[in-house]
Amino acid sequence: PADVITYRLNNRMTYVPPAESFDQAVTFARSAFEGDLTGIDISRISFSLNVLANGKMSSVSVSRGAWSATMSRLARYEIVDVHVQP
Repeated sequence: PADVITYRLNNRMTYVPPAESFDQAVTFARSAFEGDLTGIDISRISFSLNVLANGKMSSVSVSRGAWSATMSRLARYEIVDVHVQP
């Protein structure tokens, strides 16, 4: 497993350790993007990965239940997009 991954929000990127849980991922994201995520309810924060599927890049959301399994297979410095849902 990777020892460091990259969170991206609004075209800004920050290296973070891979979180062991979805809730820890939210904590890391809030710390990395304090100005953007302070006060945002946890239910509005989501994560996705860009993957190559059928010859084209697609964004795939990472669910709470799949968090640990997904993180265990990421490459070092892989980008995880952070989203704020309306």
